[in-house]
Amino acid sequence: MSGSTGGVVHTEVMQLRATPAQVREFIMTPERILDYYPDPQEGGVLEPGRAIYCRGGAGVSLLERIEPECTESCVVIKVTTAIGLEAPYTRERIESHATFTMVEDWELAASGTGTTLTKTWRDVTATAPAPFPLEDAVRQGAIHESDALIQGWSRAAQQPAS
Repeated sequence: MSGSTGGVVHTEVMQLRATPAQVREFIMTPERILDYYPDPQEGGVLEPGRAIYCRGGAGVSLLERIEPECTESCVVIKVTTAIGLEAPYTRERIESHATFTMVEDWELAASGTGTTLTKTWRDVTATAPAPFPLEDAVRQGAIHESDALIQGWSRAAQQPAS
């Protein structure tokens, strides 16, 4: 089964106490994604700076930069989610067991206190039968994850570099 809901599903504007450079780095850091990932359990780097995975109670997601669409002020990520997939987690296994994909636009603008992040979820595409309405699930997930992202990333940005 394959189908696309097309277009923008949801947009959130968040104020972060982190610099745009820190936010850009956090987008491809598994620990930072796990700050807001549903029922977070583990994450890892598949390709430094380009592809990571994060696993929660229901599934695992591959997050990878779409380089041709990225700019200095916008990081574009393709998210491929496989529900119920067991380890090992590789790009190929996640893609071949995918339930759905979507694109996230992370627009970064410096602000007086750090960064204004405008995050847009779009182009949700079912690649297998989903056990729930995808567009609604993405929208509700986006709404619920924003506070955890703001708190986790603002806190992480204030930590001394290791």
